[in-house]
Amino acid sequence: MFSLDAMILILRKCAIVLSLLLFLAGCDKNKKSSSTITPQHSGTNSIFNWTAYPTVTRMRLGTLSCQLLPRSVIPITAPVQGNLRLYVSTPQTNLPANFLWAEFEPDIYAAEAESLENARRKLDERERLQAELEIPRQRLQLERQIEEMQRQVALLRLLSTNQELADLALSIPGQTGGSLRPDALLKAETELRLLNQSMAYLQETNFSVLGLDIPTMRTELQRRKLEFERRQNQARLKMPFDGQLTVSLSLTEGVSEYIVTGNQEVGVARDLSVIRARVVFPNPAWSSLPPERLFAVMRLQSGIQLEARFAYQKVERVQNREESVYYFQFPTDKSAQAARFIGTDISCEIYYTLPEPAQVIPKVHLVVHNPVAFKGRTWMQGLETAFPGSRVIAEGQIEVAIVKGGNN
Repeated sequence: MFSLDAMILILRKCAIVLSLLLFLAGCDKNKKSSSTITPQHSGTNSIFNWTAYPTVTRMRLGTLSCQLLPRSVIPITAPVQGNLRLYVSTPQTNLPANFLWAEFEPDIYAAEAESLENARRKLDERERLQAELEIPRQRLQLERQIEEMQRQVALLRLLSTNQELADLALSIPGQTGGSLRPDALLKAETELRLLNQSMAYLQETNFSVLGLDIPTMRTELQRRKLEFERRQNQARLKMPFDGQLTVSLSLTEGVSEYIVTGNQEVGVARDLSVIRARVVFPNPAWSSLPPERLFAVMRLQSGIQLEARFAYQKVERVQNREESVYYFQFPTDKSAQAARFIGTDISCEIYYTLPEPAQVIPKVHLVVHNPVAFKGRTWMQGLETAFPGSRVIAEGQIEVAIVKGGNN
């Protein structure tokens, strides 16, 4: 962008060339010299033709280089080293969310999954057999032992209260009468209590009383399954969202498996549901404008123009320096059109909705009209000199928005 003094110097040189051409034209006697200077270019004493510039409500600040970006970009790297099998055949394609587009060593993981499934089936069968055969058999055996012990305890209690009956029952043929051991009843009652406890334990735990801890075995199997699923999910590459997938590998026709190393980039996923234009503002004065009044326009060769409203602004660090970056978002129904220009060099026109109606005038017209007023001054200062009472409310690259004073 030229400085004001350089612009004035160029305009003066142009005026000299124009005067020379007019002089040569006047030398032609067959033609009548009738050159007329328009009011905009007539000099400091002419009247500026304000009617040539209609009142508008917005102005173009400038045409800037912009970069179209998707809503998100996720580089996909290989979590492990090995053979990667691809389920896509083109370098770039649109895929739905959770689509499995590649996986590592699928045959190995399939075999491990089958092994876990077999372990689960065997455990289920073992549990079924224990529940249908071993547990009933063990319960029946305990019930018989309890019944037998109950009879023994009842008999011992009877004998312990009747000595004559005890002597008769415990006598051995050919010998004098026997005697009942003092601790016999206590031992019998203890054994009966233990048998009852075993029955209760069997009813509560079923398998533990047999030395088979099914719940613990099932927990261990579940832990192995979760660990396998974690590794399998890590080895499976899926689309994180509805969007565009670009495969980073050099694809060969007819080949579906490729050897990759750990942390190697294998693809890039782009969310194209929202497209934004990234623009760096070169003029610091534009940063003071209300951002909600800014919007960007991208004009396509087909004649269609796409308008993007202001989304957000942030300061970004680029090559050890900070830049004020503005982001403009295209409407959702226009995202597909805008997405075609991702990765290309494109220009956007930045527009500003004026706070009040004004006349947008090219800077060169103001300088030609009154070069002295704008020499070495800001546009606001020059405007006060050339048109007292007028105001500059916005400045673009090649134009200024002016609210004209009453006496002009």
